[in-house]
Amino acid sequence: MTAIGSARTRRVNYTALSDFRYEIRRFQRVSEAAARSAGLEPQQHQLLLSLKGARPGVAPTISWLAERLQVAHHSAVGLVDRLVERGMVRRYRDPRDQRRALVSLTGAGESVLADLSRFHQDELKSRVAGLIAAMASIVRAK
Repeated sequence: MTAIGSARTRRVNYTALSDFRYEIRRFQRVSEAAARSAGLEPQQHQLLLSLKGARPGVAPTISWLAERLQVAHHSAVGLVDRLVERGMVRRYRDPRDQRRALVSLTGAGESVLADLSRFHQDELKSRVAGLIAAMASIVRAK
């Protein structure tokens, strides 16, 4: 039986699912507007955040960024190219494997990201109650 087939036997809390998706979309809309007001496209902001938030030991390659952003490899290349042009990231060859290109934040990228991240943290703090309530309703559903 498929995951969807087995899920048919469980009760669905449509209100909780709707509220959850609403809260996510509301945050996403505010986030997109904040990125644009900082002169970035939302995916560019997400790329900067992915670089800064990379776990220790992760070497941020174009392929890694494509996976984190859930975009095609060539789309990640284009995003990186535009951010390189703007001086927010740099691309360089992996010293251990010259076939791989690594990407890192520059000071300009760090500065823009810091401002956006402070804004996002404040926004989440003010909106977290609705998101948690919606998630709790979904988790409690039997």
